[in-house]
Amino acid sequence: MEILSPNSAILDKTRELCSLILQAGDYQENVAKIDTFFKDKAAQTSYRNFSKLGESLHQKQSAGELTEDDIEGYDAELAALKANPVTGEYMAAEEILNGIVQQVSRMVGKALELGRLPEPEDLAGGGCCGGGGCGC
Repeated sequence: MEILSPNSAILDKTRELCSLILQAGDYQENVAKIDTFFKDKAAQTSYRNFSKLGESLHQKQSAGELTEDDIEGYDAELAALKANPVTGEYMAAEEILNGIVQQVSRMVGKALELGRLPEPEDLAGGGCCGGGGCGC
């Protein structure tokens, strides 16, 4: 369900923001790292295997069967992925791009919550919404 009309000033400014993000050097640099990852089948296989290991350990944890050896093995696999330039840069790039989304979303959400532009102190703090007022 669309709330805003296609010609809304809000959507125009949102498009402008999106354009700024897409033109930013940080965005382009990180997308290039992600593209490099998707061209490297061995890196993808390593990452996929690591993801499967994480799922397996999550199931073990839920069943109360997770051991210290499991955790150490996971940490070693994670370190190996981060040490590989392709997978390490891919993981960092994904984190940065997700961080941009979260930061912009948080600022918009906080503006709607406060009814004004948020100040830095309004955005400081932990939790999903910064103040814990949403019950998170």
